[in-house]
Amino acid sequence: MERCPVCRARFKEKPICYRCGADLEPLLTIEAEATGLEKQAVTLLGAGQWFEARQTAERALALQYSPLAAAARSFACRELIASETRRLEQLLR
Repeated sequence: MERCPVCRARFKEKPICYRCGADLEPLLTIEAEATGLEKQAVTLLGAGQWFEARQTAERALALQYSPLAAAARSFACRELIASETRRLEQLLR
């Protein structure tokens, strides 16, 4: 978080906004959860678990947009399609 969503003051790493007194803890918790899910999605990609990686990236994106989570989701989707295409091609042989 770069700014307080209430008064737009710069965020100073404290759970209470120094300017307006807004409690930012719930937002910081959501942000941390999204970051954790994003890291988990990347780990799942590394393990070749495309479906789980896509689901995890979707959960991260539902909490907070991130270019990395979006890229992980796109990559996992492409790999799912490619693996399903290969599977169908083998069945048709």
